[in-house]
Amino acid sequence: MWELQTLVDVGIRNFQNFCNSMEDHPGMVLVSAPFDGTDFLAWRRSVVIALRAKMKLGFIDGHYPMPDKTCDTYETWIRVDSMVTSWILNAISKKISKAFLYTKSSRQLWLDLEERYGENNGPLVYQLQRAIASITQGSHTVVEYFNNLTTLWDELECLKPPKTCTCGLCTCGFTRITAEEENLTKLVQFLMGLDDSYEY
Repeated sequence: MWELQTLVDVGIRNFQNFCNSMEDHPGMVLVSAPFDGTDFLAWRRSVVIALRAKMKLGFIDGHYPMPDKTCDTYETWIRVDSMVTSWILNAISKKISKAFLYTKSSRQLWLDLEERYGENNGPLVYQLQRAIASITQGSHTVVEYFNNLTTLWDELECLKPPKTCTCGLCTCGFTRITAEEENLTKLVQFLMGLDDSYEY
């Protein structure tokens, strides 16, 4: 019994240490530009990166669900979740945030935002694929053109389902072959958009 209680106490302390930080406070700003109703995908990505860096991503993705009210970590969870909720609200323009002030948790707030402003992946994938196919260097330098193309590639990568090997340790070479195919595709896309005066 003593050993079990010790494990419980250690778990509680670890949870509290994990959640607490002297730098964390409700007024903290996660992203440089608040969400104004446009470009939700980029804003979403910025918030996810920020929360992952703060070790709080689990509160919005469902990995840290609310514990039972009888659990010793309940009050700590409520406090930290309220702080995460505040961070997300601070990352939204005041005009939009008013509609989400009464959500019960950061997880629910996140789901509501995705439901209202997120788009089905199909149309987004189509738009990005079309943009990649039509982008050209134009008046941009090669570096600027490559950066613009890389942004589109990265956005598309976030939407595509991951390709995984089924053999376990990937002794079949699937991961390597897939990476080589994707790199070749990107190279062709890059070359197709280069200015005609560029020799390759």
